[in-house]
Amino acid sequence: MSYLALARKYRPGDFENIISQHHITTTLKNAVKLGRISHAYLFCGPRGTGKTTTARVLSKALNCEKGPIPEPCGECTVCIEIARCSSPDVFEIDAASNRGIDDIRELRENVRYAPVGGRYKIYIIDEVHRLTKEAFDALLKTLEEPPAHVIFIFATTEPQALPPTILSRTQRYDFKRIPVSSLAEAINSIAQKEGLIIDPDAALMIAKKADGSLRDAISLLDQLSSFSDSKIDIAGAAEILGIVKTEFLFNVTLALTAHDTSKALSLFGDFVKSGGDSQELAEALTGYVRTLLLIKNGVEDFTILEMEKNEIEQAKEILDDIESVDLLRFFTILADYKQTVKSGQDPRFSFEAALVKLSTMDRAVTLEDLLKNHRPDSGNYNPPSAPAGPIFKERNERKNTKPYNSGFNHGFAPAREYASPVERKNPVEPLKYQGDLSIDIISENWDDFCSFISQEDKAIFAHLSLSMPSQFENDILKIGMDDSHKFQFEQLSKIGNKKSLEKHLKKFFSKEMKLNIIQGPNEGRKSGDLPGNLNPEKLFNGSPGLKKLFDLMDGEILTQ
Repeated sequence: MSYLALARKYRPGDFENIISQHHITTTLKNAVKLGRISHAYLFCGPRGTGKTTTARVLSKALNCEKGPIPEPCGECTVCIEIARCSSPDVFEIDAASNRGIDDIRELRENVRYAPVGGRYKIYIIDEVHRLTKEAFDALLKTLEEPPAHVIFIFATTEPQALPPTILSRTQRYDFKRIPVSSLAEAINSIAQKEGLIIDPDAALMIAKKADGSLRDAISLLDQLSSFSDSKIDIAGAAEILGIVKTEFLFNVTLALTAHDTSKALSLFGDFVKSGGDSQELAEALTGYVRTLLLIKNGVEDFTILEMEKNEIEQAKEILDDIESVDLLRFFTILADYKQTVKSGQDPRFSFEAALVKLSTMDRAVTLEDLLKNHRPDSGNYNPPSAPAGPIFKERNERKNTKPYNSGFNHGFAPAREYASPVERKNPVEPLKYQGDLSIDIISENWDDFCSFISQEDKAIFAHLSLSMPSQFENDILKIGMDDSHKFQFEQLSKIGNKKSLEKHLKKFFSKEMKLNIIQGPNEGRKSGDLPGNLNPEKLFNGSPGLKKLFDLMDGEILTQ
């Protein structure tokens, strides 16, 4: 007898043995029990999570000789035939190879005939998103009003690729990725049944590699059982699966956070010499940084962190020397590496460049820390120096006068937003003017009106401050903005903002008026003509250090 792969041998034959999909199996069992059977189901979710298996079990439950029954017996002729994929009433169709309109036309012809031995004729269409548009169109009518004895079960990993007309005609069930802990438990159980001795850490390693897929996890166990005979340890699992050990990831990350570029490159060199793949290491390092980020932000659940307790304690040694914002920057640099490789660059050389970038990256500092280091008397500002790592050699002093800029921003030292430290004046009151309004009166009080707006609506104020009134006739106020302020013009011109401004105009000038916003080369304000509370030259007069910081960050005053 030929060898039966473990993934087939241990494929669940009933609802109870389907792992981590209780929200689906419970619903389907109740539907069978109550006789609420839909004519079309859609099973969607990642690979190896039980979509096709659940479709087969549902087919058994509906056609079982003792049924319909929530848990099929698995012993009758019908159940055995369905398990062997030889049932004359249950058809499994691969949409990847039977995707054309002719295949669907043939299906439409066959659905008219009654089932041979069961109660229902069931069509399981796997990877249904691969059907052509014409095939979907041909299926619509049959799917909407099928014969009473026909049930469709669609399975797909890409439900977003299905036409809305198909989605609206099915009952949708979303399968979840299987947690690492559940996969490890299943691996240990199967290994025990097969007489295999497996290290718990090796089982956990297999579960992580499977990425939520039970089929992948069992297939990997099958592969390792051939390599390791009757005993599977973590060293053998790591060698066969090509998995980067957590200890190695810890050492690399520790070198990076300690700014020890030489150590990081040396570790990577040894990794490559041993046959390691740089892209595999990039994926593993990204996952390790993700775990560090979760631990840094208070996550302690082992099932979420997907690490052993001793590995978590080891990882905490790194976190004393790095903040969350820097871990986010690690993510960005590693993501940039992946994009670089996709563009055709050499993976090894690109990863070495990424390691250099990660290990020489200055620590991010907040705007508050920058201001604390400001010296008004000298005009100098000294950003805090990045601490060196506790284990590897001290980093040489750097004489950078400009903070590190990697082209991205995660909330630290923002490049285009700067709030003035000048204290706010007393709130601006509406204008108390009894005579007829004119363009001269409006222009004279325009800065006050802008300040009044800043109290009411800061978002509108940021755009309005770049405008100037140019004409007031027949209760229509025309204000202009320079061509260089296209974005601000578009924002003010939105109907909602325009109506809001008209309400504020009435409140401030005690006069109802309509607003007409124009844009031109000689309209509105230039940057040097901004009101005092928005003009950097006036705002920072007497504080050259703050002005230097503002210029360095390419700042823009939004409000004071």
